[in-house]
Amino acid sequence: MRGNSMSVKATVLVIDDEREIRDFLYFILKDKYAVSIMTGAKESLTYMTEHSVNVVLIDYNMPGIDGITALGEIKKHYPDTEVIMMTGYAPPDTMRKAFRLGAFAFLMKPLNIEELIRTIDAALL
Repeated sequence: MRGNSMSVKATVLVIDDEREIRDFLYFILKDKYAVSIMTGAKESLTYMTEHSVNVVLIDYNMPGIDGITALGEIKKHYPDTEVIMMTGYAPPDTMRKAFRLGAFAFLMKPLNIEELIRTIDAALL
């Protein structure tokens, strides 16, 4: 993890409007990372003004501010925070736009737990 002691857990912010996904991600990530859960992008952007976040896991398709718009805002205000997009479906042009805006990775749902952990760990290097 960037410049931090190994005894300090990296912070991961999960943003997804589906409760089952949020609960699942919290359960699988909580032992390895300090996990915060949010239901929408707007509240997450507010949260990030007061809390340091290493990695954001954000759903692409959400009501209100969508994941792509949130990605742009996160990278604009917190360029060192890595953002991993998640979705059940995204057109190729959406994925290209996410990478142009600075997404670290774009993972397809249903999520593969091992791939997710590897991706988060790589984002923390």
